[in-house]
Amino acid sequence: MIARTLAIIVLAILSSGCGPARTVAAPPLPSGIPTCAPTDQDRFVYRPARLEAVLPCVRVAGTIVSSTAEADGDFHINVRVDPGYEWVLNDANRDEDGYLVVEPVCRFPPLQAEAIRVCASDGDPLTGGLPAVGDHVWMEGRFALDLQHHGWAELHPLYRWGKVTP
Repeated sequence: MIARTLAIIVLAILSSGCGPARTVAAPPLPSGIPTCAPTDQDRFVYRPARLEAVLPCVRVAGTIVSSTAEADGDFHINVRVDPGYEWVLNDANRDEDGYLVVEPVCRFPPLQAEAIRVCASDGDPLTGGLPAVGDHVWMEGRFALDLQHHGWAELHPLYRWGKVTP
């Protein structure tokens, strides 16, 4: 009985994503990547060691699918990338409905104690609003792998964005 209960607990942990981290490689980088200039926002990423920087700044285009506020003061924005930008996605992104995660940092006062100090020191945060669900946008940010979240590729932090005009 104890062995069966332990097996159920281990299975539940592994299936919840709390088990061993998967190794996920960065996507192959094409030539002619649209690059951009980083801002100071890299300094205000909460727990930066969890991110593996791939490129200092890239520009992508896509449509906002959803966004959620996180306890560290950041927003998670899910972006369905436009054709030609699929190179930013790796296997872990495909496991997350195929979206690119974009994170503007310190967008509101964080609830996590460690993030409070980091965001409080951000004297020049990303200003202006954030894109709404359904907006077709371009976004620029540091291209990184989030090792804490199965290694999915993301723009973290977001440096700037704008609406795509036809």
